[in-house]
Amino acid sequence: MKHQPFLEISHISKEFGSFKALDDINFTVKKNEFVCLLGPSGCGKTTLLRIIAGLETPSNGGIQLEGKDLTSLPPAKRDFGIVFQSYALFPNLTAYQNVEYGLKNRKIKKKERQERVKEALEMVDLLPIQNKYPAQLSGGQQQRVALARAIALSPKFLLLDEPLSALDAKVRDKLRYEIRSIQEKIGITTIMVTHDQEEALTMADKVVVMKNAKIMQVGSPQEIYNQPRHPFVADFIGSINMFKPEKQGPGINKVIGIRPEHIQLSHTEGVNARIENLEFRGSSYRLQLSVEDCSSSLNKQIIKADVSASMIREYRLKKDVTVFIQFPEPYLLTYEEQVVI
Repeated sequence: MKHQPFLEISHISKEFGSFKALDDINFTVKKNEFVCLLGPSGCGKTTLLRIIAGLETPSNGGIQLEGKDLTSLPPAKRDFGIVFQSYALFPNLTAYQNVEYGLKNRKIKKKERQERVKEALEMVDLLPIQNKYPAQLSGGQQQRVALARAIALSPKFLLLDEPLSALDAKVRDKLRYEIRSIQEKIGITTIMVTHDQEEALTMADKVVVMKNAKIMQVGSPQEIYNQPRHPFVADFIGSINMFKPEKQGPGINKVIGIRPEHIQLSHTEGVNARIENLEFRGSSYRLQLSVEDCSSSLNKQIIKADVSASMIREYRLKKDVTVFIQFPEPYLLTYEEQVVI
């Protein structure tokens, strides 16, 4: 018997008038899995999250939770917790009261309510400041209150809408780790919307990459990064060099891609290239290289390569120095592009 997925998104489409926001979206989520919906602004990821939450109705398709159809159920009957980008805390309630609010609405008895609020605040490390109001809390603390409020309800799944985008980089890094460890500790199925590639790669078990209302690829962070199935995915996740080495006959061009960290330097052989710029990145340098090799189909192309600080010393690399670069076969990604004539 085929194993039933925890959450199944089938053929979801959404139109707003003549605008197509989602186009035949299909993927499944396992129990306790952390899934990131990743893509640029306007690709449809937030609309999809709102449809899963029941805040938006799909034009076509359906959603099943443990085999039960959710598609026409109102949000209150779907048993999920949600954390918005804006936190959506009540300014006149303390951290404790904000977390307690949903439990009160569900008519949960006072003693159980107190236990669940305390447990949720402990989990997000906010018990010492439970009596503070949102205005007295930092952005990161407010976001943790919103998270505690969502998990206090013990929902079947959790929806996160760009939960870290309003925070500065240091706080974002810390919260990224905290959200993931809380999710693993309580074992809750989570779907998070983000446009931040690093967030998706470091937090998710599964990444759903979207562009222009469609899914481009679904896979683990490693698959998405190492075997991107489409030039858009390769370019959107991390950095990549793309070039067209030569024409491939009528109607089709081959496009070759390689990540900057996979380009190798050589003292003796390869394609001749001149360093146009070196960018210091802490543990490594990003080189901008201009290919100066008339025998190569890459002549005049600009190539990015990442090298360690020790390579900079070994090769005595600086601006205008010429080096040999190599493109190891196992790291080359090849795509076919239809040519419109």
